[in-house]
Amino acid sequence: MMETLPRLTSGQVELDLSPEAFGFLRESNDALGDVEALRGRMESDGYLYLPGFLNRADVREARLRICEVLAAEGLLDPAYPVEEAIAATDAKVAFRPDIVSRGAPREALERVIYGERMMGFYSRLLGGEATHFDYTWLRAVAPGKGTQPHCDVVFMGRGTKQLYTAWVPLGDVPLNVGGLIVVEGSHRNEEMRQGYCTHDVDTICQNKPGSNPLTEMGLPSFGSLGESMPSVRHWLGGRVLTAREYRMGDLLTFSVYLTHGSLDNGSNEIRFSSDSRYQLASEPLDERWVGENPPGHGGSSVKGLIC
Repeated sequence: MMETLPRLTSGQVELDLSPEAFGFLRESNDALGDVEALRGRMESDGYLYLPGFLNRADVREARLRICEVLAAEGLLDPAYPVEEAIAATDAKVAFRPDIVSRGAPREALERVIYGERMMGFYSRLLGGEATHFDYTWLRAVAPGKGTQPHCDVVFMGRGTKQLYTAWVPLGDVPLNVGGLIVVEGSHRNEEMRQGYCTHDVDTICQNKPGSNPLTEMGLPSFGSLGESMPSVRHWLGGRVLTAREYRMGDLLTFSVYLTHGSLDNGSNEIRFSSDSRYQLASEPLDERWVGENPPGHGGSSVKGLIC
């Protein structure tokens, strides 16, 4: 019997939920004791989905500390418990790395994403001592649009390309709350790897004011592959994959070449997740994301070239 799914959108564009266009992530807990099997799955799938890999109580603590900040800012509905993160009327919030740059939220989240279990996992996977970027991406996504399809390499590709993202849901995320989605097999698409993936969002065309290499390709300047996940999926050829429900404690890690985005948040709560990045300590790091105060995008990070 075919599974009945709710209507799902990304960027307010409805997804095709037919079996040919949509499916669910393969779990890899069965391979945790076999590092070669994990590496093989990363190579073939472009991701590893590990439900329950992290300590749920630790993740819940990080969530609560973040919720307390938003509550103090008036972004949560005071009629509900703070930890439920029910959005205040007309709350506008999406990207809040500042919350985890200091104090109790930073300490709580870093115990989860930079602690011994996570760093030990990446050291095993990479075959040597792992390190991580100092910058932590925190998403606190109010009801509304999700993230457009993109690959991480265009945002952080100035160091090694053997770089992996960890997406950690900081709360239980059923389909209607808008979790992460990936395009199956997209990390192997050579047209994308040899075109879009060779570019850097922090470059501008010196000979064409207001242009950059991405806009020269007909793409948005901010690094997206397009505004429509269904169109991008159709071009790349794979299905859109997600989890039936992400839960606190899950880990989804993937290649910087894997196309991904998120479902729209169709609930009344703010969806929390963190993105963090890992690589071998012996390989070069992207200077934009390391140090006491990483410079990030724009400003001194921008480089000019002839287009």
